[in-house]
Amino acid sequence: MDAPSPLSRIRGSLLGAAVAEAAALAGVVDSPSAAEMPDGAPRPLGPAGQLTLFTADALTEAIEWANSGVHADEAACVWLASLRWASAQGVPMSPSAPAGQPRWLDAQDGVDVPAAVRPSWIRSLAGGEMGSPSRPLGMEFTDGGAAAHAAPYGLIPHVPASAVVRMSADGASLTHGAPVAVQAAVAVSALAHYLVLGADCRTAAESARAQIASLRSPDARVLTALDRQDGGAPELPGAEHRPDRRAADAAYTLAAAVGAILAGESARESGDSPEAAFAAAVALAAAEGSDAAAIAGALLGVRWGRESVPSAWAASTAGTTAALGIADRLADVTGP
Repeated sequence: MDAPSPLSRIRGSLLGAAVAEAAALAGVVDSPSAAEMPDGAPRPLGPAGQLTLFTADALTEAIEWANSGVHADEAACVWLASLRWASAQGVPMSPSAPAGQPRWLDAQDGVDVPAAVRPSWIRSLAGGEMGSPSRPLGMEFTDGGAAAHAAPYGLIPHVPASAVVRMSADGASLTHGAPVAVQAAVAVSALAHYLVLGADCRTAAESARAQIASLRSPDARVLTALDRQDGGAPELPGAEHRPDRRAADAAYTLAAAVGAILAGESARESGDSPEAAFAAAVALAAAEGSDAAAIAGALLGVRWGRESVPSAWAASTAGTTAALGIADRLADVTGP
């Protein structure tokens, strides 16, 4: 399989996250051709799929401003886009919360409706304050929700890994304050970054681990999650102290996604088609939850490009046009 083009990688990542999460939430991840909901309706996007698109759109807007000679803070653009998303989800917003200007994405099918589920961490966006690494919001949220929509930070070419780390930490801190949740998001964006550069999944995981290890206080469980060699149940430090060892923990979500993409790459090397390997990996990740499925779909979409995303899944998921449209816009502003 030839190396995907930059556009194909971006399309694959945004579409892959959306359809993988939607398939996991619908409980239909058995094969690339398992397409329809019981009532024949399109699978609705989940929060990760929707917010992945809003994050990519915010980065596109920041680059549009930069290309016109005007500095725009990426974190502020992502925050405003996230507020637009939360407001559209029907979340009561604080009067102090700014209202961003509508963009093309807001009116597109699949993103102009409530997500399939409403995550608890959406409350972090309702108070009208912008979280940051120095003043994070949602300290109680340790889940993988921020990681599940962090891949777009790694899709921007010609930026160093350090900038990807900074942007994704800023973005995660808008909703999640727990270090494990923020560092899992950083890990996902770093994985996407190295995959964009042409690394295989194992090399990307090793490189992302080095990025986490270079942080001031790296989380041991996130480091261990990036050491996954298979799709088995992760054994992470501190697990013995958790009543439910896998519940709402970003490290478990990350470990499941990394194990799944490594297993998917092995399947591809063994001769499986890209669509079959993609679907098998997403099914493996989905056993740990829809966030893990979204991460696996986003990363394998980067690795193998748009052509690896099962066409039947894309055809039966709401928001496909929106995902491809935002991907094209991001690719256009970032150039060749």
